[in-house]
Amino acid sequence: MESYLYISSLQDFFRFRRTWIWIVLGLAGMALGVVWPHLSASTPADSYSRVSFIVVFHVLALASAIFTTAVVSQEVEQKTIVYLLTRPVVRWKLLLMRYLASVTVVAVLGVFGAVLASIGVYGFHFGQNSMLAKDCLALAAGAISYGALFLFASLLFNRAMIICLLFAFGWETSVPNMPGEMYKLSILSQLQAIAGHPNPDAGPGGLLGGLLSVNDITAPIAWVTLGALTVVFLGLSMMWFTQSEIVPREDAE
Repeated sequence: MESYLYISSLQDFFRFRRTWIWIVLGLAGMALGVVWPHLSASTPADSYSRVSFIVVFHVLALASAIFTTAVVSQEVEQKTIVYLLTRPVVRWKLLLMRYLASVTVVAVLGVFGAVLASIGVYGFHFGQNSMLAKDCLALAAGAISYGALFLFASLLFNRAMIICLLFAFGWETSVPNMPGEMYKLSILSQLQAIAGHPNPDAGPGGLLGGLLSVNDITAPIAWVTLGALTVVFLGLSMMWFTQSEIVPREDAE
């Protein structure tokens, strides 16, 4: 039953009407990769690094905010949560399977965007991009950790998507650029450490890419940090979903 729930949720999240906009954003990232070398004199590696941090990793956070709030919050607002809870599956497993389905979709869309950005910069020789493999790992880690955080937020707050979007665009854009140690409080900074890109000069797009401060987080520390964040927020979410009364919202109209 759990596998059926995961597959059915995956099919729902992968519907074309849910994913077409992310395909368009991926193509936009590829187009930026094509024109970036003409905007600033930079090597292909530097161009890809900037495009990935400006577009791909921010689109990942945006996709996670939207797909994760669909796990429970949208079901509550659309008053379809009662049909979901009638399934003969314990609540925490139901939540976990839908969370894993959303994480899978977000990770696939993130990797898709990274590949397109690499094609935009390197053309048909995108396999020469030595950063792509680590970026795929970082994007998968980002889908998992963003998903756990946003899932917990969607259970705690009404209209949680607004909060998640503010975090994805406000917090994740500003905090990595702050002086001192503040940047360590950003998931994006942890993902940058896992990706292991060379630290370029800020240059064009430095603010959007979170490149205005020097990131000295090591990859092992980043993995531990994101792992702990995921375990804590996912555990709290499953506990809350199991013990709380979930009813449709009457003010969702």
